[in-house]
Amino acid sequence: MVTLLAGLALLALLGGACAVLASACRLSAALWPLPLLAGGAVLLYGFGLAGALPVGAAVVWLALAAVCAAGVVRLRPAGFLRACRAALCTPGLALFLGGSAFFWLLFFVQQPMFTQWDEFTAWGLAPKMVVERGAFYVADPVNLKASFTYPATSLAAYLFLPFGRWAEWACLAALDTLALACVAAASALPRPRWAAAVAVFAGGVLLPYFFSDPAPGAYATQYVSAMAELPMALLFGGTLCLYFGTAPRRGLVWLTALPLALLTLTKDICFAYGLIAVFLIALDQLAAGPLRKRAVPALVQGGGLAAVVLAAFLSWSRYTAAVTPTADTAASVGSEGLSYGAVLLGGVRQLLGIGREAKFAQIMAAMGDAFFTRRVCLLGSGVLAVAAITLVAAAAWLAAGKGAPRRRVLALHLGFALCFAALYAFHLILYHYNFSDEEGLALKDYARYLTPYYQAWMLAMLCLLGRGARARLSQAALGGAAAVLAAVFCWRGVPAAGFWTNADSLYTLRADVQRRAAAMNTALDWDDRVLVLSQGDDATRWYYYRYELTARVVNGFGGFYGRLGETEDRWDSDFMNLVESENWTLYDYKAVCVPETLVAYMAEKDCDYLLIDRADDYLEREFSPLFEGGLTNDMPATLYHFEGADAEVPFTVAVATESEVR
Repeated sequence: MVTLLAGLALLALLGGACAVLASACRLSAALWPLPLLAGGAVLLYGFGLAGALPVGAAVVWLALAAVCAAGVVRLRPAGFLRACRAALCTPGLALFLGGSAFFWLLFFVQQPMFTQWDEFTAWGLAPKMVVERGAFYVADPVNLKASFTYPATSLAAYLFLPFGRWAEWACLAALDTLALACVAAASALPRPRWAAAVAVFAGGVLLPYFFSDPAPGAYATQYVSAMAELPMALLFGGTLCLYFGTAPRRGLVWLTALPLALLTLTKDICFAYGLIAVFLIALDQLAAGPLRKRAVPALVQGGGLAAVVLAAFLSWSRYTAAVTPTADTAASVGSEGLSYGAVLLGGVRQLLGIGREAKFAQIMAAMGDAFFTRRVCLLGSGVLAVAAITLVAAAAWLAAGKGAPRRRVLALHLGFALCFAALYAFHLILYHYNFSDEEGLALKDYARYLTPYYQAWMLAMLCLLGRGARARLSQAALGGAAAVLAAVFCWRGVPAAGFWTNADSLYTLRADVQRRAAAMNTALDWDDRVLVLSQGDDATRWYYYRYELTARVVNGFGGFYGRLGETEDRWDSDFMNLVESENWTLYDYKAVCVPETLVAYMAEKDCDYLLIDRADDYLEREFSPLFEGGLTNDMPATLYHFEGADAEVPFTVAVATESEVR
């Protein structure tokens, strides 16, 4: 309940601050949630670099409260209430606050949890570590490598969870609040044009579903995901929509720097996304009037925003390198450890046909074919997605006034297309250098990498159409575009389950590990080092434990470690299963180990505990003498304290627990 009240309280402060700023600056109240949230996260980022995240959260909350208090003093209570009522009558802000409150209340009741693999390896683990530890995972890594993820999603979650009370549902609600702030910026239209604002907002909310390829009957994770794709797509599009709303006010256009910085901190590819956004803003500035008059302002503004992107990117990379100067933080690509510059230069040379390798040629052919055949939206392939976006852009061009407004729509659409071609070529280069031969030729995660760009492109065109739709025909075009999105969603995209339904059936295995880990945590602390064994596991349970345990989970090994002092036949891994040499083929991922070498490995890795999640006949037969009370193949999950290699019984029981699922 405290977490829910904190989330709703921050929403109330945001609403009050938006009302005060809209009244003071004569700018649509719907434009303010995005720069306020992004600005709060960027301010929090600065405090995080200094190792003072809790102080930063307090400053952000107090700053929002101070804006509200200043509004009460300046406008007096009656005037402040009038400003709040006027702001709530702004369609975009009302939809943002109502939608965000809906997510917070719904998720509080449903208590959704993470379900995707990468949420446990990085994207969900990172905000959990930040909230529980009150520090960036880079300076305090525990179970997360410094290079795994960028901090934007963790900052957004921490902004709503500053009291160290971690809740997965609240993290999901915080990220959805940020997403809705981006959509609100696209729908920032005056009250008399409420229908157009509702159409743009509805279309923006449906875009993550429209640009997807759902499996029949699958659980839709679009708004129940800690992954970076949703924030990345909507921050990219939302930054441009914020620019469209602030462009007439030259001083306020610099508000775009705040979401632009947060976008850059969302994912490694977002450095490119940030620069693309800057390029499009500069292109719009040039198209707004005569070139001789607009060149200098465009150069100044574009240079300033590019400096923001570069500062955000370099500050994080320099911070990770300074705090943990290891190979994990090195800026390299692929198994050969090439620099980004070397990869880009080599890729461009091969694109031009200079020294082109067979693998590159095969991937290039596959990428060319994929644009016409791989599904990236409910309509089908990328070429159909671009066609749909172009239709919306054409409607926006017709709705815009003659002269500069139409030039700007055309320039932006063509700029998006040009940058998409460059981004497409960049992913071709990455598939060659950053993936194995099998993954590269299969274009692994092709749709996941490209759909954020399509979403942002469509959101920007919907925003331009909404801003230009004043005549009845253009209003009908906007309503038709939103209706088509909804119709296609209902026709092909309505999932069997999503954020509006419970997903208990997906949590069975997760809940089992969670119960066991909760029992183990009574004896563990963050400084403890634990080796986890779960015989027959495919790494799923290992990653669940790594997420749930309040301790550092030590990596296992693969290969052969059958004699003391001989380590050349083993390799580092994540999880491990212990097997006999004659049973080598029974496991996909295995570590041949004898009792003496298990003890030696525990000592080598300075482990404090061994957690046996699931045992088997091999452990029972060969390893029982090492453990207090012995082992059985059907034993409950048990945490053993490691007494040392010289102890008569190296492993003594610390915690034993039963579980409902075996």
